Amino acid sequence: MIQNTTNTTLNQLKDIIKVLSSEQFSTPLIILNNSSVGMHVRHILEFYQCLLDGIETGIVNYDMRKRNVKLETQPTYCIEVINEILTYLKKNQENIELCLKGCYCHTEETKQIEVKTSLDRELIYNIEHTVHHLAIIRIGINAIDSSITLNDSVGIASSTIRNKNICAQ
Repeated sequence: MIQNTTNTTLNQLKDIIKVLSSEQFSTPLIILNNSSVGMHVRHILEFYQCLLDGIETGIVNYDMRKRNVKLETQPTYCIEVINEILTYLKKNQENIELCLKGCYCHTEETKQIEVKTSLDRELIYNIEHTVHHLAIIRIGINAIDSSITLNDSVGIASSTIRNKNICAQ
C-alpha cells in the first residue's frame, strides 16, 4: 500500500514535469515567493535521495541534501531520477529499521538529534511531503498557464480524497 501510494505521487510529479517546457519548469514565480516549479521538484526528489542513502547506511538525514541545481533546471534529468527512485524502492520493500538524524532548531546550534524510525515511516513522511509540494506546484502551474490540466488528486492528501468520495455518495 505504501509503495503504491509512493509510486502514485512520484508518477504524478513525473506527469507534471512532462507537460512543462524547460522555461516553465525553471522560471521563478512571484506567487511561489520567487521559487520555481523546478525548485520544488528538486526539494521533493532530494528528500527521496536522502532516504535511499539512509537505506544503504541506516541513517536518514534530510539536512544532508545536495541541492543539485540540475534537478531545478533539467526536466528530463528529473524524470530519470524519479525512475531511479521508483526502481530502487521496488527492489527494497522490506520495512527495515532506520535512524533519523537532524538538527531541528532555528538557531545556530548544530546539535543533532537521533530518532528510531523505519523505511515505511519515512516513505509515509515523503508521501506527505510530496503531496504538500505538489499542492504548491499546482498553484505555480495555474500561474504559468491556467489551461494546463492536472489530475484532480494532485496535491490532495489521501484522507481528503477519501472524505470527498464518502461525502459524494
